Amino acid sequence: MTSRTDTIAAVLRHPRVKRVTLAHELGGRMVQSTAPGGTTVDWSATVPQLAEALNTALEQAEQKDTLRRAQRLAGASTARAEILEVLESAGYNAAAAAELLGRAHREPRSNPPARKLPRTLAGGHALVVEHGTDEIHGACQCARRLGLIPPHALIDILAAKWEHHVLTEVPVR
Repeated sequence: MTSRTDTIAAVLRHPRVKRVTLAHELGGRMVQSTAPGGTTVDWSATVPQLAEALNTALEQAEQKDTLRRAQRLAGASTARAEILEVLESAGYNAAAAAELLGRAHREPRSNPPARKLPRTLAGGHALVVEHGTDEIHGACQCARRLGLIPPHALIDILAAKWEHHVLTEVPVR
């Protein structure tokens, strides 16, 4: 991150003025920069032009800083990057921190893997929901009937029956 002083110094070395000097401003104060050890004028600007250039540069620097902070808060900075940053601040060099994080990632986990539904090549096990006049019919694509529920009931009832059917009754190929 560039400090405000560095930003101001950069503008004073070479200001990016947005407009040309107007004739009536020539009677007012002018700021000029000369080359080190010489009398050649590098640039000249009126005080309002210089103030605009400084203000613009500072606003841009603040916007960049705010954007970086917002990205960090919004998750643009990954958890891995944050862990590496903490390890480096704790004294690890970048390579050692990355290696330690890699070893931690390769370690076996104690969490059981999530249950997965068996896959079939034919794809013959999908939940089929049909709306009748006074009820909702539930079935599996393989023609197994799952039951009827009233229209105001949750579809989750049929989904639970279908999941039970697929996990317990369908052979895994």
